[in-house]
Amino acid sequence: MSTWSIFKFGGASVKDPEALRNAVRLVREYGTHPLLVVVSAMGKTTNALERYIQARELGDTAAAVELDGIKAFHGQMARDLGLLDTELQAQLDALWAAAERVDSLQAYNPRYDAVVSLGELASSRILAAALKADGQDAAWLDAREVLATDAVYRRATVDWAQTASRTAQALAQPAGVTVTQGFIGAAPDGSTTTLGREGSDYSAAIFANVLKASSLSIWKDVPGMLSGDPKVFPSVVRLEQVPYREAIELAFYGASIIHPKTIQPLEQGGTTLRIRSFVDPDAPGTEVGPFAALTPEVPCWIRHENQVLIDVSSRDLSFLSEGHLSEVYRIFAEEGLLVRAAQHTALSTRFAVNDDRVAVPRALERLNGPYRATAEHGLRLTTVRRPDADSLATLLAGGPLRMVLRNHEVAQVLTAPN
Repeated sequence: MSTWSIFKFGGASVKDPEALRNAVRLVREYGTHPLLVVVSAMGKTTNALERYIQARELGDTAAAVELDGIKAFHGQMARDLGLLDTELQAQLDALWAAAERVDSLQAYNPRYDAVVSLGELASSRILAAALKADGQDAAWLDAREVLATDAVYRRATVDWAQTASRTAQALAQPAGVTVTQGFIGAAPDGSTTTLGREGSDYSAAIFANVLKASSLSIWKDVPGMLSGDPKVFPSVVRLEQVPYREAIELAFYGASIIHPKTIQPLEQGGTTLRIRSFVDPDAPGTEVGPFAALTPEVPCWIRHENQVLIDVSSRDLSFLSEGHLSEVYRIFAEEGLLVRAAQHTALSTRFAVNDDRVAVPRALERLNGPYRATAEHGLRLTTVRRPDADSLATLLAGGPLRMVLRNHEVAQVLTAPN
């Protein structure tokens, strides 16, 4: 193992001046050098940027208001921290100017990635400035210069060989702390790509893998990985140790505390993941590693709101073959829609996907050529990993059912509002 370690700060870790000052303190008191800090966009900035680009696409006048709010938020953050000098102001201004120039990109998905990536670029600029102001040996690194991907926008695939080579070259003589961005990379032509929503954890795992880091600490506003979101589910508990495989399963079904692709690079490189509380940094947190069993062994709950049920059927009562399904999944992928659950019958297939003002109508338009496709919006998807009798009973009592999926390892229900 090398001496590298990785810190990952999510949006809640840098959501306001107090939180960002705390992140600076955590780096100073708990970081070991050389340290790579991967940071997400501040607070709900990515959501705001997504609303901005969608409004631009739909000709909605709210777009300008969204961007003005984003500019004001970051400017105020920098001022409150005493960091807004000429250099940082110019760096932030350049990012917002880039958002206004995205019409030069012809397709929607490249424009989407070019815009939603700006939150990470802004937060990393501000955090790097704050670390320097704290007297730390800190440098800023543009992740797009080192994290190489293909040209599939909104869910790009990593070019591991190129990423390893570029990262090694860029960090051959590292500062004590290097600040970079999660979530983003670059296509072969240099255009910005993203790794999928909540992809910053995955970025941290990629860097941990190529740098052969001994540890990755993801700082959260919870005491570790819990058996469910405490704001949604009662009586959740902290998971003390989570095997790599179990973490992958939980992430696949959408556990928001970790990105689905995060674990594999860590397992391959033998890197231990610690999920730590930035509120109580000395607390034990959760370790993800080569453990034999989940500790404690309890049902784990996951919920996603604002789901759309898309029902796809043939026009002539013919079976939906594997080829048909492949085409449907390809359309979803090309439009940037994530399928969270699917249920197949002889003549139709039903998909639960994340809602998107632009992508869902476009997917429906494409599907309604060769198939019949309908959509029901405003649904809720609840998943239980490792269900027992009590959790199954609670799950099925959750509301009017639209879809039920169940096996011995997982149960899912898609429900309408009561």
